[in-house]
Amino acid sequence: YGTGSDVRNVEDNTPHLVIYDYQDSRSGRCPSEFLVNYTGYLQVDGYAGYHGTEAQLVGCMAHARRKFEEARRAQPNTKVGKAIWALGLIEKLYRIEKTCQGISPEEIYRRRQSEARPLMEEFKLVAE
Repeated sequence: YGTGSDVRNVEDNTPHLVIYDYQDSRSGRCPSEFLVNYTGYLQVDGYAGYHGTEAQLVGCMAHARRKFEEARRAQPNTKVGKAIWALGLIEKLYRIEKTCQGISPEEIYRRRQSEARPLMEEFKLVAE
């Protein structure tokens, strides 16, 4: 497991730190032991082994995008469905993230709240 940040705060010279914990098992015991008492966010791929942690699990749009791309390929070329709509929305989210490179965490948060949050709320409405 790796931990760290891919965005460096321009006002902070603290070096990035990534910690890896290699286990020769995919058992849910491994992340539970490594992340004992951790209650922050943990971005995961949906693997059920992470459900035993105390972390707040969050998804990854790259994994979601992959599933919508598979659905799009399964549709006839003449059909415009929810998969194509979802891929367009994910592309908008990616563009927002690209504008966040090299800015402060506070500004990233502000942009995500003002620009990405409405898209995610729309996504949730359609998905339900």
